[in-house]
Amino acid sequence: MILLLGGTTEGKQVAGYLDKAGADYIYSTRTEVAFYGKGKYRSGSLNADGLKEFCRLNAVSLIIDACHPFAAELHATVATIAEKLPVVRFEREFPERIASPLVHYISDYTEALRKLKGYRSMLALTGVQSIPLLSSFWQHYPCWFRILDRKYAADLAASYNFPAGQLLFGLPQEKEGELKLFSKLRPEVILTKESGINGKLDAKIEAAMSCHIPIFIIKKPELSALFETVHQLQDLDNWIKP
Repeated sequence: MILLLGGTTEGKQVAGYLDKAGADYIYSTRTEVAFYGKGKYRSGSLNADGLKEFCRLNAVSLIIDACHPFAAELHATVATIAEKLPVVRFEREFPERIASPLVHYISDYTEALRKLKGYRSMLALTGVQSIPLLSSFWQHYPCWFRILDRKYAADLAASYNFPAGQLLFGLPQEKEGELKLFSKLRPEVILTKESGINGKLDAKIEAAMSCHIPIFIIKKPELSALFETVHQLQDLDNWIKP
């Protein structure tokens, strides 16, 4: 049995590939989503002990990690059993890092807050869970957060006491859409994550540069050296086919 960790575009792609290959798999996501693949489905977080027990009970022989690049806690959990169970990371493509006075790559939110000193407004494209991490900024200066257009995301933002009128709902867009948004809001700075091509990172960077707005990009977390990383669906054949 294969355990496929998804909840992303990559997860859906891998599920479709496993369906065509006739492989037995379980599709797992942290929050419940609509799933129409041929595999079994589960949702909910798993800690290290829970993941180990789940794999034992379901006779899991392979884990395919296709979850979000910034699902650092999940990646770390999977790494705890990677020595005993093979883990294949299906990684999205990332644009090359750009050298520009307007584009800055940073390590984490702590560094972000240091770099944000001196700015007086911000557009944060870092998701709802980053709201409390950036509270020392938005409690003093105008700030907009773009989050998923889902009830749980709006409820979570409300629990952080973030102003509802400064929430933007939706997904990353192509350059034209991002350019329209950036031009309308005119923030002094933009904060985002190194979310790859599927996360429209290249479009965000191009739009920010076109608007002459500095953009700070939190670099994607490093993965365990125990993971076998692949970028093409056909590269999974070595693992799912005898």
